[in-house]
Amino acid sequence: MPIKVMPDALASRVAAGEVVERPASVVKELIDNSLDAGASRIDVELEHGGRNLIRVIDDGHGIQADELALAFERFATSKVDESSDLVAIPTLGFRGEALPSIAAVSDITAVSRHVEAQDGAECNVAFGSTPQVIAAGAPTGTSVSVRQLFRNVPARLKFLSSPTAESARVSTLVGQMSLIRSDVKFRLTVDGVVRLNTPGDFDHAAALASVYRVRDISTLINLTPDRDAAFNVSGAIALPSSHFGRRSHITIAVNGRLVHSYRLGYAVERGFQGYLPDRRFPMAVINVIVPLDDVDVNVHPQKTEVRFRREGLAFSVIENTVRSVLASHAPVRQFSEERVASSLTTSLEGAFARRRSLDVMPQIDESEEGSAGDSVGGDSGQPAESRSGDAEAPPRRTTERKAGSQRTSNNTASAGHREVLPQLRVLGQAQQTYIVAEDPSGVFLIDQHAAHERIKFEEIRAKQSAKSSESQLLLDPRVVELSPQRQVVFSEGSQWFKDAGWDIEPFGGNSLMIRAVPQVLAAKAAIDANGAEKALLHILDDISLPDSQSGLPDQMPWSERLLATMACHAAVRAGDTLTIESCEEIVRLLQDCEHPQACPHGRPTMLLLTGEALEREFGRR
Repeated sequence: MPIKVMPDALASRVAAGEVVERPASVVKELIDNSLDAGASRIDVELEHGGRNLIRVIDDGHGIQADELALAFERFATSKVDESSDLVAIPTLGFRGEALPSIAAVSDITAVSRHVEAQDGAECNVAFGSTPQVIAAGAPTGTSVSVRQLFRNVPARLKFLSSPTAESARVSTLVGQMSLIRSDVKFRLTVDGVVRLNTPGDFDHAAALASVYRVRDISTLINLTPDRDAAFNVSGAIALPSSHFGRRSHITIAVNGRLVHSYRLGYAVERGFQGYLPDRRFPMAVINVIVPLDDVDVNVHPQKTEVRFRREGLAFSVIENTVRSVLASHAPVRQFSEERVASSLTTSLEGAFARRRSLDVMPQIDESEEGSAGDSVGGDSGQPAESRSGDAEAPPRRTTERKAGSQRTSNNTASAGHREVLPQLRVLGQAQQTYIVAEDPSGVFLIDQHAAHERIKFEEIRAKQSAKSSESQLLLDPRVVELSPQRQVVFSEGSQWFKDAGWDIEPFGGNSLMIRAVPQVLAAKAAIDANGAEKALLHILDDISLPDSQSGLPDQMPWSERLLATMACHAAVRAGDTLTIESCEEIVRLLQDCEHPQACPHGRPTMLLLTGEALEREFGRR
């Protein structure tokens, strides 16, 4: 075919494909316009997944009647002009393509009244036709109704998902926008049913609770931005008691613009590192504020990706903000009331049943204890098993803290981890696994392995940072044959092993020779060549490489996973009998840790059985 210029109608439909991919794309562009217009309330209505109707109503400053038709012309905008800096763009929209692109593939009607006008106007554009404007009564603001989306583009209509799936995408989008802009009231109605209704009270935690149906808002923490800093973070996070198998509950914005950024999302995960189990992800809404000239927003057709001039700084600000807030607010996990009743009742019934059958006091079988204790792989996020008949082990997950104790408006906002973890009085050891301690708030059960693992992890990491890692030579160097996968892992991190205190050298092919191990491993017990080999192989198996799909590492970088696994080997285990002095030493060292609430792999180090719960169980209240 000869080269020729496309007709305007065809060119508009082709151009619309870059901006309008599906109903959610239409909703996003219209919401962006509403926010740029200063709206404090935005209503979104959807019918049949957006195929029949998409309507967005706002109370912004509106559009002048004589400019309404011009708004549907390509590249017509009030947000940039010849003098504008296309790098430092403060508005969400700026290209002047949203309305004309939507109008090219739908029957669209816009009704608007400018804040300074007495009357409003209505403009209709049917599938790219000439805009028709008539006078109309309307409140201040703008209402845009989009009907019969993609009727004139059958190929695009064919690739839409079911109405239910498209509605779900719109619900997700509106929810994310309402999280970012907690100052705006959002309401979403799908086929006549209200799906979302946010308060718009400038409270990110309240918006999170509304979008994700969080019952106890005290488990959500607002992030207070440092207004004096060029780079700062606002938003809210949920305490580690809430975690998920996917990253879908992490919402990222840059200067109020919803973006998809794997790297910034990973910064949030790094902030939660050590508080969540492996491959579990937090709930958070993060709005990173950066200088306008530090970010280029004109790099993606739908403006969902941005390019940073100093992305590393934005990454570190997010990670450090999240980590510091968690260090001040992450509580010791409590037993839920239901679990208290269940565990106490089950334990007592089991004990009495055994006593009736044996006519003796129940005894703990030490051989069973040893077999049930933490193995070499006991750090993988699995709880210690029950060790005495029907008695249950303490639960890994618990209910949230009491309302009013976690919000940033409370007095605990500036509390450090020493306030989160009070001074404890050690009572003894239970089941050769748990250290029992108390303070005025109640009774603490401390997992001796998880607690000691946290202590050793921070000790090893501090020594590595100070370049003071110590090694212990083996009397009999050990030659180890590695599988191809283990060889890849070792070659990727050979320097990390050296920095941690290992002396390992190639020995031909896939073989390595271990000459020395870190002192922290040799200190627990006299480690021989066979033990050194087992420790190395387990560490190589435990370390994970970057995710092949996202290109990002796991929540814990494998270099730190190396230190965490070394700490696991150096720590006491479930089944080890401890003296009262050893228990007190572990508790004292745990209280001096930077993050005492969880082991490096995210398992809780302790659980709290409150005095109030005990009084209820014994009928004292």
